[in-house]
Amino acid sequence: MNYLYIFSLIIICHFNANGQIFQNSGALSTSMSGLNVNNEDVWSINNNISQLSKIKKPTLSISSFQPFLIKDFTTSSIVFGLPTSKGAFGMNFSTNGNKHLQMHNIGFGYSQKLGENIQSGIKLNYFMVNAGDYYNKKSIISADIGFSTKLSNDLKLGICIKNPTLSKLSNIDDERLATNIQLAAGYKFSNELTVHTGIEKSIFYPASFLAAIEYQPTEKIFLSGGIKSNPSIASFGVSMSQKQFTICAATQIHQFLGWSPDLSIIYEFK
Repeated sequence: MNYLYIFSLIIICHFNANGQIFQNSGALSTSMSGLNVNNEDVWSINNNISQLSKIKKPTLSISSFQPFLIKDFTTSSIVFGLPTSKGAFGMNFSTNGNKHLQMHNIGFGYSQKLGENIQSGIKLNYFMVNAGDYYNKKSIISADIGFSTKLSNDLKLGICIKNPTLSKLSNIDDERLATNIQLAAGYKFSNELTVHTGIEKSIFYPASFLAAIEYQPTEKIFLSGGIKSNPSIASFGVSMSQKQFTICAATQIHQFLGWSPDLSIIYEFK
């Protein structure tokens, strides 16, 4: 049996907790160790759907995320957001794998403004896993729900619940896709500095504590970094904006499995 295939199944079991193998969260999220429920960009479609209503213009982004520098795990993703007068529609597509294991995801979501400072959203996901003679083809439907609010000019809160229904992955041992909850607060200390703290809990794993920082030294350059417990992860990244384009490069460092680089390119239509 192919040892990479065995390792792949182990990784699936572990990373089902947050869905990172199934769908990329964007390089900004990677740079913040996955603390992303208050990020107000087009990648909200995969992070906290309620925040998608914050985008101002139609926006397209592509990203490539390579967990632990393993080529066969490279996840290629594309997301699109379309704002409306009361919210925003969004969609995503992600794919990765090799001849032994392929995983694909497509999702559609909508974010609604409930007031000046409150947003909610819901997203439907369709996952397909093909693992040959061992798993065969499996299709999974799940949902994400998210809420966000701004308590003051400087303080915001966000929460996202992914797969609250524990969608079934396999009849073997009643294997299911994990329910995952992230709750976080972000405080803007100045126009240049924002600090985030949060907690993330998968139904199958202990709670993780997260902290992240965003710093904007110039108008076109953004620096970000983060840490996470259970497992221990540190991360950092840099974003550069030029007219309608933003490029973000980031990496995470897992305590046992090493580096996971991510690159996103964002284009905002006029």
